[in-house]
Amino acid sequence: MKMEVRFEPKGVPVIAGPWIKRVLDNGIIKIKEESIDLIVRVKEYAICFNEVCFDKDKIIKAIPRMKDKVYAILEDGLLPLEIRSSHYYKLKALKVPIHPTLEIDGIHMHRISKMDPWSDTLSKVKPLKIKKGDRVLDTCMGLGYTAIAAKIQGAEVVTVEKNTEVIELASWNPWSFGLKDVTIIKGNTELIIKRFEESSFDKIIHDPPAFSIAGELYSNDFYQELYRVLKRGGRLFHYTGAPSKSRPFDIMRSVMKRLSDVGFEVRKLPNALGILAIKTY
Repeated sequence: MKMEVRFEPKGVPVIAGPWIKRVLDNGIIKIKEESIDLIVRVKEYAICFNEVCFDKDKIIKAIPRMKDKVYAILEDGLLPLEIRSSHYYKLKALKVPIHPTLEIDGIHMHRISKMDPWSDTLSKVKPLKIKKGDRVLDTCMGLGYTAIAAKIQGAEVVTVEKNTEVIELASWNPWSFGLKDVTIIKGNTELIIKRFEESSFDKIIHDPPAFSIAGELYSNDFYQELYRVLKRGGRLFHYTGAPSKSRPFDIMRSVMKRLSDVGFEVRKLPNALGILAIKTY
């Protein structure tokens, strides 16, 4: 497709304020960031990130301002991984050095309460029972964790992302490195899906933004397209999130009805906060 983009990881390590605090407590810490090993050492007058060292006092004073942002480690300083455009995008760190989440306008794109983004990802991918050779569509790339998890299981993966800002932040995120082996299409999933041939995917991962942000990705018309491009016997996982007092209706129940209306056999998966839909005919 003409809108396919080449993913080019920046290949630099990243750090966050909470992670530096752990170093100050221990004197040294080794962080495995996918293809990058980061060793952080505290010296008498400096804190060193691999071979790049900065003034210790300046770093310590900066920690409160760093908050939960992720920073790329460059020779001339720490670069905050955030983009301000029509929305505010940033990589949000957890307290421990592990996959960060993507945050858009203050809303994080992964569950991070009592779990981490990678565990959240695996809960979404597991119900699909992906096997080697499957062709998988990941409708909303984000940082690419679900696409990468599917790729690890031997699938051929196609993912779609409409925001240039998200692709840019993913290129700085070491834990998104595996996207280099995934086909990425830049564009709106609602339109891109119409270009795929009928029955062209074995499995689909649909983890859209909230209904209030991307209602078109919850429509009957879009679900009909998901049904059309999925092979007979194929599986779809649709993340909805948990019902809450702030939502005007039960989104999970509504989604189950719409998926059923277009022909899917549906089942609620409470632990994954989503729905498994199977194309039986």
